[in-house]
Amino acid sequence: MAPPSKKLKTCTDDEISSHHQAIPDEIWISILSYLPPFSLTTMSKTSRRFHQLVRDPTLWTNLTIDWQSIKNRTSSVEGIISRATKIKSMTVKNRTFEQVNSPQIVMIAKKASNTLKSLTLSPEIALGNNAVAKLGSMTNLTSLELAGDWIKTTGIKEIGNLVKLERLKMPGAEQVTPKDLKDLFSQLTNLKLVDISDCKKGASDMAVTALAQNNPNLEYLALDECELVTGKS
Repeated sequence: MAPPSKKLKTCTDDEISSHHQAIPDEIWISILSYLPPFSLTTMSKTSRRFHQLVRDPTLWTNLTIDWQSIKNRTSSVEGIISRATKIKSMTVKNRTFEQVNSPQIVMIAKKASNTLKSLTLSPEIALGNNAVAKLGSMTNLTSLELAGDWIKTTGIKEIGNLVKLERLKMPGAEQVTPKDLKDLFSQLTNLKLVDISDCKKGASDMAVTALAQNNPNLEYLALDECELVTGKS
């Protein structure tokens, strides 16, 4: 004879609410920190308590946003940025590999420029040169990562204004000249990590020498496929 099955106890709405209320704010914030921005926004609409918890600035220090969201939900993205009063890191991706609107992406990034320290644009996002030049006003940046496909002299000149940069990844900058990079590395003096791989004829010994002479804390340099760099530098 089979043993009698145990009946599962179901909780009433009041009991569920009581359990939620018993969990300290600190634990809820730790749990919520694993959610992406749009999920946090959704959670904030479920109850008054979650609405208050989601407003905690520590939940909005690191943001990852996809181009599709910027394109199709611009106002929502802008709302997230305005809520993120202490944002330090932003990553923009392009999961659909489609052509992007460079000025629109830069506009979103610049809305966080007062506190933003790190900006990463995935390799699928190749900003136009004019858009790259506008990043030159984001002077609080200490880390910048972007594809260099369309960067030209004017874009490099503006990046030179980011004097706090410690990390610069700009692979594929084939349209820059050795003088562009020499001037850039003469302006930036706090670099610790640099990636200018695949720049073809964009880098030369004089650019590498300027980088080494002006950045005593340099720890890592990627020069793969830079055809004009020799063993002298």
